[in-house]
Amino acid sequence: MLSARLQTLPEFTHEHRHEHHQAVIGVYGGAEVSVNGREGRLDTWRACLVPADIRHEFSGGRENQVLVINVDAWHPQLHEPHYQDFLAIDRLFRRPATIGLDPHLQQLVQLSAGEIRRSSTDHGIRNHLATAILLALAGRLEQGMENAPRHRPGLDPETLRRYVLENLSQRITVEDLAAQACLSPSRFHELFREAMATSPYRFLLNTRLDQACEMLRTTHLSVADISSRAGFSSQSAFTTALRKHRGLTPTQLRSRQ
Repeated sequence: MLSARLQTLPEFTHEHRHEHHQAVIGVYGGAEVSVNGREGRLDTWRACLVPADIRHEFSGGRENQVLVINVDAWHPQLHEPHYQDFLAIDRLFRRPATIGLDPHLQQLVQLSAGEIRRSSTDHGIRNHLATAILLALAGRLEQGMENAPRHRPGLDPETLRRYVLENLSQRITVEDLAAQACLSPSRFHELFREAMATSPYRFLLNTRLDQACEMLRTTHLSVADISSRAGFSSQSAFTTALRKHRGLTPTQLRSRQ
């Protein structure tokens, strides 16, 4: 039925088409989108829906990651299991669209991306999470919520993430993040949890872990050096956090490449 993967979009891509439907959803960073000649923008709060056989092109920024879900373009039969789910997903791709994500759907995408990273070889988990996201998107479209407000002013996750990346090796506190949003620490913490369904601390930790994992995959830097560059207090603190939140040690993660 479908397949899902996390992907970093290259800076330049060629226009192409394929026989399956495709949903591309921002996880972090941004990308430029061209679908059937119409240009747009993809970021953490948007999903792009590309029906089969439609010309399209994506080009990523310096730091980005997207969730790509490919869906077979087919017509399910009445006797097939989950027939109504199949119909809902198929209706999602009636036309090209870039739709906004409300905070709850955005958080579902973020949590699913984290679980896909953790269970990178488990295709069953990937596909179940991808199905849940597509059904949620279909439900939003049916309710006319595709243009839901993107986020609260001051709580743009991309602005906060950019700040973390620019100061990755430094000590960053919740007070520092609150200052970027021009809010008091208590009010920032309250609004952040309400909008993002996670704490500022977990947001900061996950951003550090994402960057550390990327360095493990793409460089030959020592684990101690990566720990320092990602802002962990020690190699031991990094190893403990990675094992607790991603289920792997640095050595195990590197051995999978």
